[in-house]
Amino acid sequence: MRRAFGILLCIAVLIILVSLPGTGGSASWTVTGDLDGDSNVERYLLDGHRLTVYEGDTLLWQSPREWRVDGFALGDVNHDGNVNLVMSLWKQGSFGPVKPFWENGPDRSYKNHLFVYRLTGDALQPVWCSSDLDHPIVSFEIRDVAGDGLNRLVVKEGSYRRIAGERYALDGKASTHTTVWKWDGWGFSLVDK
Repeated sequence: MRRAFGILLCIAVLIILVSLPGTGGSASWTVTGDLDGDSNVERYLLDGHRLTVYEGDTLLWQSPREWRVDGFALGDVNHDGNVNLVMSLWKQGSFGPVKPFWENGPDRSYKNHLFVYRLTGDALQPVWCSSDLDHPIVSFEIRDVAGDGLNRLVVKEGSYRRIAGERYALDGKASTHTTVWKWDGWGFSLVDK
């Protein structure tokens, strides 16, 4: 039952995502889902590139102001039987507060990232957060493309355009291509390009 609900929810989100512009717009939309399986439906509202999650009138989570969320979907993307919140967002810094040993300078790059969160109780917690992506996400969807019962991440990728220094944006004039990614236990592996 829970899996069927997740699939139907993913289809609804896909319909919404197909109608959205790339990162240039400031689309606003709401999706509902029960990510923690407690029979209380949460409301996921993206407005002005800020994602807010409510359960009833209670605010559960809001994306930081410095993030620019340009798309999200709900679906079991890591095959653990639970629906996740998956976000495409733009932010400064590739690594967060803990950097790899080979990085010793300031982390000033502003690029696109993909974050996967889960809802546990009343708290959204990160499952996996990417560093800067090689190609920015124009749009994405979560679906079973192989017919094996496992969701994949189907991504329409674009190219970066340098704005100034280490700040980038989506190049709306560049060509796009579609890639398919599967969860491999620690992150996503390219299946098809």
